[in-house]
Amino acid sequence: MRFSSIVILPFALAGSVAAGPIAEKRASFTLQNGKDAQALNRKFASLNANSKCTSGENACIKGAFAQCVDGKFVTTPCSGGLTCVALPLVNSAGTSITCDTEADAAARIARTGASGGIKGRDLESRASFTLQNGRDAQALNRKFQSLSVNSPCNSGDNACINGGFAQCANGKWVTFPCNTGLKCFALPLVLSPGTSLVCDTEADAAARIANTGAGGLFGRDLEERAAKAPAACKAKKREDFTERSEDAPLVRRIAQTDLGAVAQSWQSLCLKSGGDIHTGDPCVKLAGIDGINSLLANADPCAQQENADAMIDFAKSRGIKNKAALIANAVSYAGHPRNALNINGVVPSTPFCQKAPRNPELKGISHAQLKGVDPGLFGAPNIDIFPFGQPGSCPFGKKPDTKTCTCK
Repeated sequence: MRFSSIVILPFALAGSVAAGPIAEKRASFTLQNGKDAQALNRKFASLNANSKCTSGENACIKGAFAQCVDGKFVTTPCSGGLTCVALPLVNSAGTSITCDTEADAAARIARTGASGGIKGRDLESRASFTLQNGRDAQALNRKFQSLSVNSPCNSGDNACINGGFAQCANGKWVTFPCNTGLKCFALPLVLSPGTSLVCDTEADAAARIANTGAGGLFGRDLEERAAKAPAACKAKKREDFTERSEDAPLVRRIAQTDLGAVAQSWQSLCLKSGGDIHTGDPCVKLAGIDGINSLLANADPCAQQENADAMIDFAKSRGIKNKAALIANAVSYAGHPRNALNINGVVPSTPFCQKAPRNPELKGISHAQLKGVDPGLFGAPNIDIFPFGQPGSCPFGKKPDTKTCTCK
């Protein structure tokens, strides 16, 4: 078999601004790309430098990029911290072979909807260490919460203290701050038992641990969470409701194929608005960047409303010729559902923003919930699951009635 050698960059959401016509097409090959990448990674795991090959064939062997020359594999090691993996293409059918971190590779494959991680292992085989890795990372993150720079330590110990990486030297902690926007977390390894300490965003760290089936950053008991869901919400089960199940895939999402079209609709109106489309780049930023990011499962609960407010602010700015159309687009955007992610066998509803919008046009507007989410549990990869009745389970200005599982 011949494999193409393409080094790809992480998919930038900004590139999906003009993805309206592509959105439906992606659904036909995205999942298969993920499965094909998993199949290649399983095949590569069985190869070594002495394996038979056909000249021109590319592969990954023991973490290094390999190319077959005159019937023999010649390997080229990846840079420090990276390993060779097969990854799914994003905008077309197929796969590529590139050097990447294990965590990012697993996340890219998971985003296609293919379960089982880099190699597509089934739930039972993963359970031998994957779930435990997640729980071990949670235990370390709980431990790190109690540490300070004055805590006792043994030389050589590593930890996370106040968001920074910490190493014990001569019985004292020496801390190294993470880059802006990042914090130090314990994260589960993907291909082997164990954990690592990494500077990461809180949302990505929570998602990586959730992908193991362990839940959030610090761990919460699954049964305890399930018991708190009001009985009325459990009684509201629909045919499309995703029931909690130990046999469910560890990572499954309810995603939407129209996000590119949503972004394109704003961009098209913005470009012909007659306003200042250069300062702050509102046609792109409010569409394919902030616009789509705010609709993802790990977005802040108020990010979507804030983006809609920014859209209306632009619509009311000087020189705008299509104010009404822009405002209508912003209102429609504010009510659009957000993606939802399966967290340990349940797909929770996405939390609602708990503050008023700036613009009156958005008063009473809140995002819809996707079909299939649990009406009694709310949460996200970066928000621990909580039951209906707590703040965030109803839109701003409404109160939850746990007896009927409705917002009034």
